[in-house]
Amino acid sequence: QPDLVLTDISLLKSLPIREIICGYAEIFKHSLLAGKNKFNFLNKNKERVIKLVSPYIEKAIFESCKIKKQIVENDEKEKNLRKVLNLGHTFGHAYEATLNYSKKLNHGEAVILGIISSAKFSYFNKMLSKNNFRKIIAHISNINFSAELKNFFNKKDVKTIVKFMHADKKNKSSKINLILLRGIGKPVINLNFNKKKIQSFLIRELVN
Repeated sequence: QPDLVLTDISLLKSLPIREIICGYAEIFKHSLLAGKNKFNFLNKNKERVIKLVSPYIEKAIFESCKIKKQIVENDEKEKNLRKVLNLGHTFGHAYEATLNYSKKLNHGEAVILGIISSAKFSYFNKMLSKNNFRKIIAHISNINFSAELKNFFNKKDVKTIVKFMHADKKNKSSKINLILLRGIGKPVINLNFNKKKIQSFLIRELVN
């Protein structure tokens, strides 16, 4: 394990906005895992964070790293708690793979899409309240990235997406393992769904 981690904030100023958004995906994810106080700070200051305004960008990065540090220290081997860090990634990795890892969708953008899909799937399965669902969607709606699946995929891509989701390393059976949300700061692990249910969800997202 490292003895010291250095974060040079000034380096971020050399990056295009698209890469800033990609980095923001992980900060956003960690805020959803940690609870309402972390999420509310980010919700109130997201524009300042994305524009790299001090001290908001420093605080956002520090808090994000601290959240991940606490999770990893409590479950180094990913036997239980650490699985929450995969929020959005089963959907996100499948989206990247379906587009052949092209520049149409960068990793961080795919993670944002995956988090939104996870939130919607949680809501449609009556796990996440309408109020929390709307907060999550609203948060991502004006950060200079369109989190609409329709902008990247159409109905014919659904089977390919589900195929890649099923190939994910977390799956131990014919079902697909997902990390979902019961609320902001309330992730749920070890949930398994059959492929048809996820396929129907994706079709509904792309057709409506």
